[in-house]
Amino acid sequence: MKKRMLALLLAGIMVLSATACGNSGVSSKDPGTANPSTPDQGQQEETTKTEAQVGIEVFPEDQGPPPADAPVGGQVVIGISPGSLSPDMMSGWSNGATNSGFLDLMSGYSLATYDRNNVYMLDPVVVKDHEIIKNEDGSKTYRFVINENLKWSDGTPITAKDYVFNLLLCSSPEYVACEADAMTGWALVGFEEHNTGAAKEFAGVRLLGDYEFSLTIKASELPNYFELANVGYGPMPLHAIAPGADVKDDGNGAYMTEEFTEDLIRKTLLDPETGFRYKNPVVSGPYKLKSIDLTTETVTLEINEEYIGTYDGTKPHIQTVISKPVATETMRDEFEKGNIDFYSAGSGEKIDAALTKVESGEMKANYGIVPGTRITEIRFQCDFGPTQFEEVRRAVAYITDRDELSKQLTGGYGKTIDCYATEASSNYLAIKDQLEPQLIHYSYDIEKAKQELINGGWTLNENGQEFQEGVDKYRYKMVDGELMKLKIEVACGEDEYSKLYNTVIPPEAEKIGMEWKYTTMDFALQLNHMNRDGVDLTYHVYFCSVGMPEILFFWYIFDDNPETVALWNPYYISDPELKAIAKEMQKIEPENTDAFREKYGEFQKLFNKKLPGLPMEFGVSYSFFNPKLKNCVPRAYAGWSDLVLDSYIEE
Repeated sequence: MKKRMLALLLAGIMVLSATACGNSGVSSKDPGTANPSTPDQGQQEETTKTEAQVGIEVFPEDQGPPPADAPVGGQVVIGISPGSLSPDMMSGWSNGATNSGFLDLMSGYSLATYDRNNVYMLDPVVVKDHEIIKNEDGSKTYRFVINENLKWSDGTPITAKDYVFNLLLCSSPEYVACEADAMTGWALVGFEEHNTGAAKEFAGVRLLGDYEFSLTIKASELPNYFELANVGYGPMPLHAIAPGADVKDDGNGAYMTEEFTEDLIRKTLLDPETGFRYKNPVVSGPYKLKSIDLTTETVTLEINEEYIGTYDGTKPHIQTVISKPVATETMRDEFEKGNIDFYSAGSGEKIDAALTKVESGEMKANYGIVPGTRITEIRFQCDFGPTQFEEVRRAVAYITDRDELSKQLTGGYGKTIDCYATEASSNYLAIKDQLEPQLIHYSYDIEKAKQELINGGWTLNENGQEFQEGVDKYRYKMVDGELMKLKIEVACGEDEYSKLYNTVIPPEAEKIGMEWKYTTMDFALQLNHMNRDGVDLTYHVYFCSVGMPEILFFWYIFDDNPETVALWNPYYISDPELKAIAKEMQKIEPENTDAFREKYGEFQKLFNKKLPGLPMEFGVSYSFFNPKLKNCVPRAYAGWSDLVLDSYIEE
């Protein structure tokens, strides 16, 4: 379970680098600006097709599979941050942001997938037939029949056993012994018993035939608006990871035969020369691993010829994908020289500089404007100290000039947000016009900040007497019979966001009788404090970048169950109202979108009032790419791996 929390917090405290917002630059939809200077007729005739398609802005509606006659071949080079490449080439271990793109390209044939509108759905390439059965005990069974034309990269057919094996392997005590994240299938009946070794069978996972199996979701996890995410698993190659072992089912749930042992999978998974963790030799995705060199931080992928495509027929057309370590400060230069094929600018200064070069012709690139899928936030710890009180959290909001801070940090491209969402989210966009006027837009207001503190009982001085402005420096409050000082301890890094926040906020805090004390530390130590792992409970505030995926389990993030709060709830908030409305969202049936969005709006209004975290802003990034890449359309929730899969090369 620790690995689950680690993954959550890694997503929550990523280095703060806001993306930008705007729609400037040369646009393919504006013929008047696409070619600022008009060449003479002779020069026009000599203009190549590629040159005519440089400096173009592409739009999300342009996306789609490559054309049927698109050529196959060429290579694309991906710039990665030096030191960021992990040796792990299989999911289950320390897969960071760098590795995730390569892993995505090597993974395929999950039962469910996102379509191009970010709708999560069953994949017809995989699922031939399915049935949903509501059981008398309140559980729900998904029965799947898969297509018989799927193959692993080594040509071995993919069968039902491979899907069942994934559930059995990645929830087993043997997998735990390999120090892997063994939480696969956590929402299914019988998970705990199988995970702890109390039962060899996984009761909620049934093998029903060569190409048929079923998964049963626990009654305690239902109804669940996002329940499909609890069954949308992919396959694992049984023949390669557990050679000699088999998957059986005698009627009480699927299980592994006795040949499946810890020693067996230690060899097939962890051998440094051949193990799946490091070499991933048999895959189901559009690409397979050709080589990895940790010394030069070079990963090379090549097309998996056995891959038959995504739900809409998209197949890989770029023959080779290669990584190249590039320092952040030289990333644009390397892109401009043609040494890497993608460059993303997420701050105003970088965006303006890149656009200027594109428009002048100095940098050959096309680009797309990508809505941000993350927000920056001031994250409060809501279970101890002054920040356990919502009045204090709102007071911090009123002394923080979010609009001005966003302008300074993003060069005017960012947008202040007042709730737990970004404009990339379909649910937020659907109700945005109705929701935004009902939200409090916290802007700089010292008097409102003071009033929040007075309303919250912060009316005493260090001697327990009435606080007097101009005489007493800090406010106190009587809490459980003792005076509590209004002192906020902050843990942060040395990034530009932290530096600006800690320059601007402390003097404003002093004006309302609050002490704002910050301590800079490295990422690992911040993570230890956020995890509360071997450290004293000290810090009330962290500066975070928070991912906002389309599927977000609000009901776990804001649950105060003592058994799970450390796993899911990064705010450590125990608020009956937030918890109740999040649970109501969970219990809406998957097909009832209108009802979910109504509750989603109510949740956002309550979050805006309670402020377990203070949303600062989200932005957009300008994603530049080599003009040789055709059919490349940067968009929300699409990483570089998605763009590679969509693209083909015309030199």
